[in-house]
Amino acid sequence: MKIALPVLAAIALVACQPAADTPENDDAAPIPSGSDAGVEARAAPAILALDPEGLRFVDEATGSTRLLPFGAPQAEALSAVTGALGQATGAGDLEECGAGPLHFTDFDEGLQLLFSDGSFAGWSSSGGLTTMDGLSADAIRAEVEAAGVTAFTRDTLEDEFELGGIHGVMEPGGQEVELLHVGVNCFMR
Repeated sequence: MKIALPVLAAIALVACQPAADTPENDDAAPIPSGSDAGVEARAAPAILALDPEGLRFVDEATGSTRLLPFGAPQAEALSAVTGALGQATGAGDLEECGAGPLHFTDFDEGLQLLFSDGSFAGWSSSGGLTTMDGLSADAIRAEVEAAGVTAFTRDTLEDEFELGGIHGVMEPGGQEVELLHVGVNCFMR
């Protein structure tokens, strides 16, 4: 939760500024495909938010958001995230996953992107990145419950939960979130 409050404060401050001259549906517009996608993603400072439909970029100047949806080409997703978080810290292939072979790319802030057949297919976060509602892998059980989670499922990954389409895994002992994830994954249960 260490990063969630500053991110939410920044979003609140941006929301108080006069709106820029942009189309009303700009908030729903995905990051465009093509060679200019990475340039646009880097053009304005952006806060990266976790989203059940992919990743959401919040323009710090205007408060407008853009969705990088699942299914976006791998190069487009990598360019957009690199623009927000900097260079990847690692990459590799996961050959034996239930969803089939996956490629992964790791970034700072504990973010891992997963790709299937050259398309953005999932993410996991073990760090301070938050959803637009402020949920992060830094949350404690009381915060998850206060956000509306009333049921936890126990399996080989410890206690798991779902909130607004985002799945979470608690650390052993069940008092802190270890990981948030959406889309395809390669967890061994």
